[in-house]
Order: sequence, then C-alpha cells, then structure tokens
Amino acid sequence: MLVISVLVIGSSGIGIYLIESPHEDAEITNLLDAFWWVTATVTTVGYGDVVPVTELGRLIGIALMLIGISIIATFISAFGAMLIGSRLKKHETVEESTKSMIIKKINDIENLEKNEVELLISMVKDLHDEVKNNHKK
Repeated sequence: MLVISVLVIGSSGIGIYLIESPHEDAEITNLLDAFWWVTATVTTVGYGDVVPVTELGRLIGIALMLIGISIIATFISAFGAMLIGSRLKKHETVEESTKSMIIKKINDIENLEKNEVELLISMVKDLHDEVKNNHKK
C-alpha cells in the first residue's frame, strides 16, 4: 500500500506540475505546490488553497480523489481483516487446547484400573444424586 501511495503521489505530483504550471492562471506553479495539492487530494483533505485550473488537471483531481478513497478503504479493510483474523486465531487456539485437554482426560480414564473406574462411576452417581436433590428443594 505504501509503495502504491508513493508511486501515485510522485507521478501525479510531477504530472500535475507539468500540466498546470505553463497555464497563465495556474495556482500550481512549482513542484512543492503540486505535491501539496496531490497529497491533500489523495488523502481526501482537500483544503482548496491550491486547485488545478485546466480541464486535464481537474480530471486528474477526480481520479486522485477516487484513488485516495480506494487506498484508504483498502487499508481499513486489510487492517480490519487482520484484527478479525487474530481474534479468530485466538478463539481457535482456546478451542484446540480445550479439545486437547478433553482428549487427555479421556485417555487418562481409559488407562484406569477396574476398581478406579468403579470408584469414578460411584462418584459421578453421587454427584448426580446430589444435583438432583438440590433441584427438588
């Protein structure tokens, strides 16, 4: 994005200078004015202190306004996509770690001795009965 912006500003600044400066009523008479106008136009600030007076200069201005809006929209979209992507990745990481933990616990249960399984079943039944009794109260 930065490279495209620099190329647009650089080439448009030189172009508008070459188009506008020879005109007798020109407000863009040097390269500094040209780069000021191009930058203000591309960034959609548009102070109006320097404006092109030729038809071709105004057409370039219209194109620069549209290009500026496109560059800003692309930057904002890319930034938003990056933020959403990082949130999704964080969510996926939590989800994956939860799945890994559950799989580990299942593996631990599968490796229990018979008496440990019976104890675990007994504890789960007691917990179930306790929850069931609490709901009745």
